[in-house]
Amino acid sequence: MFTNTKACTIYEKTIRNRAPTYIRHVINNVYCEITHGQSQEQSGTGSNRPPQNGVFCMIPAKSISEYIPKKDDRIVCEICEEEQPPQTAFTVMQVKDFRYGSKRVQHLEVSAV
Repeated sequence: MFTNTKACTIYEKTIRNRAPTYIRHVINNVYCEITHGQSQEQSGTGSNRPPQNGVFCMIPAKSISEYIPKKDDRIVCEICEEEQPPQTAFTVMQVKDFRYGSKRVQHLEVSAV
């Protein structure tokens, strides 16, 4: 599977004492693509919607350890040493599991905004 990034950092969201805390996971050899949205005028209202930027990340099955990303985790397309997610982190919205078929194409797809 084609990879273009040495690693990404995913912050697993957990709740302790009614407050969100994060556990940092570094996943090696992934494909990350940052998408840039375009602002669009809403029809009839004259107001503009802000552009929605996002991340599409493919994690090869061989890079997956015991941790599987889930909705509401935070992702950064680089190695981050910080224990808390930076302001530039994206929120995971969807994780698709494609760990079937040929070993060469098994992967997870993570979409985040």
